[in-house]
Amino acid sequence: MVSVTPTFARDLARKITETAAGDGRLIGNREYINRLARTDVTTVRARGTDDVMTVYGSPAFITRVTSRSAAFTEVFFGDPDDRKIKLLNAASHYLMESVDELLFMDKQMGLHPGHSHYCRTIVTRPFARLLSMWDKLIFDVPEGGSREEPDQVLIMVPEWYEVASSTGLPERAILCDAANGATFVLGSDYFGEVKKGHLRMAMYREKERYKAGKGGGLGIHAGGKVIRAFDETAGRLRDKGALFFGLSGTGKTTLSVHHFWLDAGKGETVVIRQDDFFVLGENGGAFGTEDNAYIKTEGLESEGQPLLYTGATSPSALLENVYVDPKTREVDFFRYDHPFVPGGQCMNGRGIVVRRELDFTDDSIDLEKVDMIFFITRRETIVPPVARLDTEQAAAFFMLGESILTSAADPTKAGQSVREVGTNPFIVGSKGEEGNIFYRILKKNPHIQCFLLNTGGFGGRSIDRETVKMSDPAAVDRLRRYLNHEKHPDIGTKVEVELRDGTKESFKINLVRYETFHGIKRVRLHKNLQSVLEGIEQGRIDGSGVDLIEVEVTNGKKLRVQDSAAIIREIARGRVKWERDEYWGYEVPAEVPGMEIEKFKPVRYYSDAEAKILNDALKEERIAWLGKFPKLDPVIAKALG
Repeated sequence: MVSVTPTFARDLARKITETAAGDGRLIGNREYINRLARTDVTTVRARGTDDVMTVYGSPAFITRVTSRSAAFTEVFFGDPDDRKIKLLNAASHYLMESVDELLFMDKQMGLHPGHSHYCRTIVTRPFARLLSMWDKLIFDVPEGGSREEPDQVLIMVPEWYEVASSTGLPERAILCDAANGATFVLGSDYFGEVKKGHLRMAMYREKERYKAGKGGGLGIHAGGKVIRAFDETAGRLRDKGALFFGLSGTGKTTLSVHHFWLDAGKGETVVIRQDDFFVLGENGGAFGTEDNAYIKTEGLESEGQPLLYTGATSPSALLENVYVDPKTREVDFFRYDHPFVPGGQCMNGRGIVVRRELDFTDDSIDLEKVDMIFFITRRETIVPPVARLDTEQAAAFFMLGESILTSAADPTKAGQSVREVGTNPFIVGSKGEEGNIFYRILKKNPHIQCFLLNTGGFGGRSIDRETVKMSDPAAVDRLRRYLNHEKHPDIGTKVEVELRDGTKESFKINLVRYETFHGIKRVRLHKNLQSVLEGIEQGRIDGSGVDLIEVEVTNGKKLRVQDSAAIIREIARGRVKWERDEYWGYEVPAEVPGMEIEKFKPVRYYSDAEAKILNDALKEERIAWLGKFPKLDPVIAKALG
C-alpha cells in the first residue's frame, strides 16, 4: 500500500494548477476560450463544417461520449487506494509534462451567501467547449471575489483514452474525493460530467455542514417555482413555493417550467426558479444552484413545450449532441443521427437555455419558503393521479424515488420498477441518512404539504393473448426477433376495451413481449429467454415442452400535462376535495375542478381482487426497498405498512 496524505487528490490538483501557471500554460481568458470553442475540433470534423454555429447563431457541439459514465465513477473520502493513486499520478504527469495549454474557469454555484460554492474547472485546450458550457450554466464569481484556492476543483482530460491505450491504464475513470473537493474526469468529453461532478461535491459539502450544525442543507434533485394562486381558504392571492422531484422521463422539467394555465386576470402566475438542483434548508427554504437550465432536447417542439423550445432556439443557447444539418445549419430535435454512438443514434441531446430569457422568470433562483413538494412518478396501473401524504409517508416516497422502465430502455424490462433515493443518483454517503435529514426538515416545517404525482396512466394491464409451442419454427423466429429488439408492428397501435362500468376506452399498446413456460415457471428476463432459445436451437431443450406466451402490455388511461397542471393548480388554490385510500392510508382526490377525476377510479378498471393483487405486489416491492437502508429511521421504513 502506497502511503499518501489524506488530501492527496486535492494536493495533486493544486500542484497541476501551480505548475501550469508557473510555466505560463494556464489560461483563463474567456474570449480566447470561447473563440477556441467555436471551432471545436471534434464537432467540425464530425459535421464537416468550419465552425459549430447553427442557423440561430448558437453553438451546437458534438461529443464522443454522450452520457454520464456512472459505471466508471468512484467516490472516496481522502483515502485513495493504490490503483487510484497510480491513475491520478499518471494523469498528473501527463498534464504537467505533455500538455501545452490548460484552460481554466472559476465560477460560482448558487447566489445565497450561506449556500454558494466557488468552483474551478480545468480542461485541456482541445476541449474549450466544456468551459463555454460551464460559463453559460452557472454564475460568475462576484467582482472582487476571485481567490487562489477554490472550494472545489474538477480537472477534465477527455483525451485520456488515447494516453491510457499505451500505458495499460483504464481508458475512462471519474475519481471524486468528496471529502476534499477534488474530481478528476478522465476519458470523457460529456459536459454532464462537469455539471454533476461539481454538484456532487457541493451537495456533499452542504450535507456535512448541516450535520456539523454549521448551516448547510440537503442537496435535492428537484425543480422549483413559485405558484401565485387565489387561495380559496385564505380568500386572497398567495405565493406558494413548490418543488418537483422526478427521475428522467417523468416530466420534472416540463412541470418545473409550466404555467399551469393559471388565471392571469386574477393575478395568478408562476415564477420559475430552477429546473434541476436545490439545497433544502432546515427552516424550509430552498436555495438554487444554477443560473441557467441544462435541458433534454429529444422531441422538443413549440406546441407542447413552448418555453423550452423558445429557449433552445435562441442565439443565447448552447446545444450538445443535437442534430444540425451541415449545409443549412438547421436544427432538428426529432433527428438523432450521431457519428460516435453505436447504432448511430443519440437520444440524449441537450441544451443550455438562458433562464432569464424564458417567460415567467425573475432575478431570483431561491424559494424563500417551500409549501408543496411533488414526488413525480410515471406508472400505468394502480397508482392514482395524485395522493396527499403525511410526513412519514413523504419521507418514505423520498426514499422510494420511483418510476418504471420504458420499452426504449429495455423491452424485456418495460414496466418494471426503477428506484433512486431522492430521485438523485449523485448522493454521496449513506442514503438512509439522506432520508433521515429530509424527514427531520419536514417535521420542523409542518406547513409543507407533500404529494405523490403520477404522470403516466391509470388502468393499464398485461394480457396473455396467444400461446404456442416452441417446436414451431415460427415461434422460435418470433422469440429471436424479440431478443434482437425488433419492434413488434402492434406497438403504438390502440385497442378498444370495455371497462367494468360498461364504457369503452382506447388504450395504446406500449409493448408486446414474450415469455416462456417450461416446467413450473414463467421466464421473462432477457438473459434467461436467451438461454431457452439457445437450448432449443442447439437441441438441448425439447421445444414441444416449452410454451411461448405473447403478452400485450397496454398503457393506462393517459394522464396528460393538462391533467397534471389541473391537479397542481387546484391544490395551490386549495380546491381539491380529498378522501382516504383505505389500502395505502394516504388521501386521494374525490374532486378536482377542471379534471374528470372519476375517470381514474380503480373500480372502472379492476375488480377488487385485481386491484388487491396489483397493490399487494407494489407494497411488497416498496417495503423490500425501504428495508435496504440500515441507517434509515424505522418510522420511515414502516410508513407504508
